[in-house]
Amino acid sequence: MENPQNLRGQKVSPDSVLMRVHVSPYGLKLCTQVVMWVSSIIVFGSTAQAHTNGSCDASCGYAIATGVISFIHLTLLLFFNLMCELSRLSRQGWFTHHFEAYNMYLLVFWWIPGVSNIAQYRTPSPGTGQFFAFIAFFGSLYGSLKAYHSYKEEELRRTLYQEQKDRESMEEEQKFLS
Repeated sequence: MENPQNLRGQKVSPDSVLMRVHVSPYGLKLCTQVVMWVSSIIVFGSTAQAHTNGSCDASCGYAIATGVISFIHLTLLLFFNLMCELSRLSRQGWFTHHFEAYNMYLLVFWWIPGVSNIAQYRTPSPGTGQFFAFIAFFGSLYGSLKAYHSYKEEELRRTLYQEQKDRESMEEEQKFLS
């Protein structure tokens, strides 16, 4: 099998092409939020479907509530991210990367008792719900980490931008004085 060529006609090894792919922490955070969103749907859907005969006790209700509230929370986060990408909502206002990181931390603390309820001995959820509860829990951990990284990237970007503006204003001041 021949190696692929780039636009200049040079041979490129498949390993070097794969090594160049880089997804930002912001992109990874969004992908994680989508995975958690789908996992939340599956958790509350599979638990509700397993108890259609009306035998839902408190642990069953809590498992369904965990999935529903996580689903609603993630729907809002994804909607606000979409609004930011469409320039309908500013990241300089109330929906900053810092605020979103705190919301992701909230999901970690939400899924800790939720996954412990779902993974108990006499679980209210079927195997599918248990599996996706763990996916949502570990996704919340990973998503929180990536939300923090995107917050730090934005903070660094703002700091560098401010330093550049300060440097330019100092240069203009020096030109004006000379």
